[in-house]
Amino acid sequence: MKQISLSILMPFFRKTDSAPVQYPKYDSSVFSRPDQSELLAMEEEISPLVEAEVYLIYGRKADAEKVLADGVKIGRITANEVARFWSEQSDTRNRTSAN
Repeated sequence: MKQISLSILMPFFRKTDSAPVQYPKYDSSVFSRPDQSELLAMEEEISPLVEAEVYLIYGRKADAEKVLADGVKIGRITANEVARFWSEQSDTRNRTSAN
C-alpha cells in the first residue's frame, strides 16, 4: 500500500468560514411511519369474532367456541353475532366443498 503524506491531504480538511448547510426538517418519513402490522399490534384487544375465525382456519373449533363464549360472557359480542358467525362459517364451508 502506498503511503500518502499528510501535507497532501491537509487542504481537504481545512476549515471553511462559511456557515453549515441547513437541511429542511421533516416530521415523518416513509421509514418512521408504522406499517399495518404495527398498528394491529398496538390495538388493545382483537375482536373475539376475528380470533375465532383464525382458530377455525387452523382447525381448532373448540378454541373458537371458547373465545366466542367468553366474548359473550364479558359483553364484547352478542349471542346474535355468534349465531351469525356460525351461519357464515357454515355457508363458507358449504360453498368451498361444492366446488
